[in-house]
Amino acid sequence: MTSHIPKIAMSNTTAPAETFAAGRYSKRKRTQVTYHMEEMDVSDAESEFETLKVKKRKAKTIAPPLRKALRKREIFPFMQLPAELRNMIYTYALTDGLGIYLIGITKDNRRNTQRVSAKPYMMTPLVPSLLAVNKQIYREGIDILYDNEFFFANGFALYAFMINLGPTGAKHIKKITLQAYLLWDASGVYNHCCFASLVLATNLTFFRIDYWRWRSVSPKRVARQLYRDAFPWLEAMGAAKGKLDAAVDVLQLDDRFLPQRWPQYQSQLPMSDIDEFKVELRKLLGAQQKKIMRKARVRKT
Repeated sequence: MTSHIPKIAMSNTTAPAETFAAGRYSKRKRTQVTYHMEEMDVSDAESEFETLKVKKRKAKTIAPPLRKALRKREIFPFMQLPAELRNMIYTYALTDGLGIYLIGITKDNRRNTQRVSAKPYMMTPLVPSLLAVNKQIYREGIDILYDNEFFFANGFALYAFMINLGPTGAKHIKKITLQAYLLWDASGVYNHCCFASLVLATNLTFFRIDYWRWRSVSPKRVARQLYRDAFPWLEAMGAAKGKLDAAVDVLQLDDRFLPQRWPQYQSQLPMSDIDEFKVELRKLLGAQQKKIMRKARVRKT
């Protein structure tokens, strides 16, 4: 039976090697299409995605534990107490019947004072921090604290106390006792400084000097020496009180103030010697006042 499939003549010829190497055969006859990508307005320098900034984590601060708020029934109504009771509390917390005894020390490279007891085991504890509670308590208790008598071992202790006290506290202090004056030790260099630091303490009710070691037999010489050291305070007192010799009125001398002139068995200084001392001190203050007035008159003319 004869096949109707036409016979295709097979050729023994093969495609050239260049055709396989190029990876393609002959193209068909069709229209060649070219694809063009749309140009975008993007700079090469700009990145498609913005870089995220890395935030530094802040170190966590641990807050101190909060105190539990007191309930109303646990709060002591101090300010609701009568004024008489508050004054009694101030007296117990801020006063010492024997006085406040202070010595000079150097602490943290600063001149300072330290409280000591007048007698062994006889120092009453004080609570001056009570004045820092609020302004009203400060106003009510400040004068009670400074109404104590302050005893200073020497001029160094007085100087160290006053320069740390400040001008506000200096106006409240009332009573000062200088236990030793004109000593021959290193504290003697503070004889003038301690009185200069008192220029703002113009509300003193008395200033007492207990003892010194200057070998003088004349009350006049004692008065002159004291005037040389204390004239800043003496004149400041006179200006504040409107009286030239106001400081002489508050100045008191202890029995031991002039031990070289009177026998040790005497219990008190003779009044004539005390008067001689104060008369000479007033004379020196008056002479300075006259000198100032004379200069003022010369300027006017």
